[in-house]
Amino acid sequence: TFDASTYISTKTLFDLREDATFNKNYHSRFMDTYGYTYIAMNMKPDGKQRKKIFDDVKVRRAMSMLTPVDDVIRVVNRGINKRVTGPVSPLKPEYAKLDVIKLDVAGAAKLLSEAGWKDTDGDKVIDKVIDGQKVNFEFDFNFLNTQVEWKDMAAIICESYSRAGILAHPVALDQSVMFGNAREHNFDMMMGSMGTNSMMEDFTQVWHTNSWKMNGSNYGGFGNTESDSLIDQLRVTLDPAKRQPMIQRFQQIVYDEQPFVFLYALVRRNIVHKRWGNVELFNDRPGILYNNLKLITTDGTAAN
Repeated sequence: TFDASTYISTKTLFDLREDATFNKNYHSRFMDTYGYTYIAMNMKPDGKQRKKIFDDVKVRRAMSMLTPVDDVIRVVNRGINKRVTGPVSPLKPEYAKLDVIKLDVAGAAKLLSEAGWKDTDGDKVIDKVIDGQKVNFEFDFNFLNTQVEWKDMAAIICESYSRAGILAHPVALDQSVMFGNAREHNFDMMMGSMGTNSMMEDFTQVWHTNSWKMNGSNYGGFGNTESDSLIDQLRVTLDPAKRQPMIQRFQQIVYDEQPFVFLYALVRRNIVHKRWGNVELFNDRPGILYNNLKLITTDGTAAN
């Protein structure tokens, strides 16, 4: 009943490709996009509603070292996604080739200890005295309940955190609830995806400090004077030769601060029925130019 789609799940397309009838009747292709999946941490919690856990860069770096990104890609997404290290797509020439942060439980535990997180009471959960009170490293890990694979991803990730004495509670939420709480800075950690495109980068909405102050999409509170200055300059700089070093410097700042655990580049799942010719696929949205599809005539050519 489908002529074309870009929205079926990864698992569904893999399953369909095992069906001879599907392969006979459909073209199918996984295609890289400009978007990416991430785990955001609340860098500026109020200390009351949300604990002061991720306000330390050593802790945030440790979380990246504890996140089994390669396992998630292999187990949940069948190995088709590419890892990313920052907010710029690898499809773009200004993408900074920074070192992938590898899974390193021992190294993460060392960083956490340096940040003051240790198991002082023998309950296998690390803790720390913050503002005069002992706080367990325990938090909610929010993710969307509409994503088929994300429940499994959250389980794998939270289990990996437990290896360092961290207790993460996976919480599946409706999209409006999760992002509504995020804009109000009412979260500890959340997994989401960012849909970017091939246009010139404008980091204002997601990364400028004003976006955090005004309850925009800078959910975790990233930013400093230098990053804001770069974002502002990029908005009025059109020369690619001048933009590239600025964008790469911005990526380095994000990498050093680790506000996100960057996971992988998103992949679009394309299917088009073979009754259609003139099929064109693109990395950018919507992925398929539906109005360019032409029915194939009985002589095998695409109709005008």
